[in-house]
Amino acid sequence: FISDKIKGIEFTKKLKNHPVCLKSAGEISLEMEKVLKEMPNNQGVKAEVILEINENHEISKKLKELYKNNNIEELETYTKILYGTASLIEGIEIDNPTEISNLICKIISK
Repeated sequence: FISDKIKGIEFTKKLKNHPVCLKSAGEISLEMEKVLKEMPNNQGVKAEVILEINENHEISKKLKELYKNNNIEELETYTKILYGTASLIEGIEIDNPTEISNLICKIISK
């Protein structure tokens, strides 16, 4: 799963059209993490991150349906894709872009 990358997942009403975003939960912001990564003595400092999902977006309904039907494998796929897209929006490098691309293709081909 992505539990090693995020502190939690929250549904929110603050997003208008986009399905997801990332927000910082701890003392280090996402912007500060990016700055620290660029420093020569990068110490691997990470921001605590929450994946926020737009409660009014269709993807929210889909995730709730997958959870209700105990479809854990597909729920994990969707969550990884959403985390990947939210990371890209924030300008954060994705650890495994090939995996995200393959997951997107898997969902599209259904």
